[in-house]
Amino acid sequence: MYGSRSKILGSSMDEDTDDEKSNKGKWIAVIIALLLVGGAIYYFTQKKPDGQAAGAGAAQMQMPPAPVTVIEVESKDLPLNLEYAGRTAGSKEVEIRARVGGILIKRSYTEGQAVKAGQLLFKIDPAPFEAAFSQAQAKFTQTENDWKRVSDLYKEKAVSDREYDEAQAAYKAADADLKTAKINLGYTTVIAPISGVTSKESMSEGSLVQADQSLLTRVSVLDPLYVNFAYPDSEESSRRLKISQGKITLPDDKKLFAEIHFGNGVIYDKLGIIDFTDSIIDTQTGTVHARAVVPNPDGSVLPGDFVRVVVKGFTAKNVIIVPDQAVMQSPQGQFVYTVTADGKAAMTPVVIGDLVGENRIIDKGLKNGDRVITEGMIKVRPDAPVNVTQPSAQNANAPEAATPPAEGK
Repeated sequence: MYGSRSKILGSSMDEDTDDEKSNKGKWIAVIIALLLVGGAIYYFTQKKPDGQAAGAGAAQMQMPPAPVTVIEVESKDLPLNLEYAGRTAGSKEVEIRARVGGILIKRSYTEGQAVKAGQLLFKIDPAPFEAAFSQAQAKFTQTENDWKRVSDLYKEKAVSDREYDEAQAAYKAADADLKTAKINLGYTTVIAPISGVTSKESMSEGSLVQADQSLLTRVSVLDPLYVNFAYPDSEESSRRLKISQGKITLPDDKKLFAEIHFGNGVIYDKLGIIDFTDSIIDTQTGTVHARAVVPNPDGSVLPGDFVRVVVKGFTAKNVIIVPDQAVMQSPQGQFVYTVTADGKAAMTPVVIGDLVGENRIIDKGLKNGDRVITEGMIKVRPDAPVNVTQPSAQNANAPEAATPPAEGK
């Protein structure tokens, strides 16, 4: 029985083996056929009719040279226009405070209007100070009479030296009290110390003001106007070094001008003059403070306005400039693409200087005659050929040297 079952199983296994062998043979034949067909397709698609190698066809499939625009750089003298953030302020700004305490009974000016030096601004209730002045005056009269009598008696040796000294001291003290009372009475009338434009009142009539503390208003001088600004200390040290080396020069009269740009893009029609540059560095901000004086005859520019200050007057000597967009950044630093003699792009490391308008001064890395790519850099690859389609002039966007206009013009 067992022998019969073994034969049956053995017969079944032999049949399965034959089927598997047949299937494997079919798959091998299919794979060989696919390889032959693929090889034939590759051969006939890559082989040129004239027997040309397949590599030549691949070379013909490469990207064409990138179209670029270039400039040929040339060193020249360039006026430097340096731009900073600034804020306007009155050339004189005075806080008007009460010098004596009391009730504010009158305001005698129109808020926001111009006032003259010595003009009445406020009146503080003078009654208490008038009473104090009368009392001090009466005491002064009494001590003055006593002093005269004691002086006469002292000459006749009728009073002692101590009585003479006490009478003299009382007279001088009464005189001082009278002067103080007169001054305090005068402080009840608040007058404008300078001519200028007033601000809004800080305290209205009926308010109780405190001596030397209560702010009543402000008076600002608007003509001329100050524009305060600051620039980095690193820029200051670099500029001083370049001036000492002759790379940057100042006008013969050493005057620097300030052009004011408002937030809406309008340029003020009058130039100012830089009249102050601090001799120390602000340790909190790392900047150097400076100031421009700007004519403001009609008072059209008000204090507190945020503006841009364009400083004019510096001249950079024999510098090379390129459009700022041509300067690119890599992990190794700034660079520009230049075109070599054989028409290929090359990465040229540069050291950049000041930004002048839309142009960047190149301190190191370029020389006269270098062709710098200014447009099409996105498609450029190092050592790849380029197609110069439109050479542009170096001076297209560069400011020309000019004599600054006269002050206030």
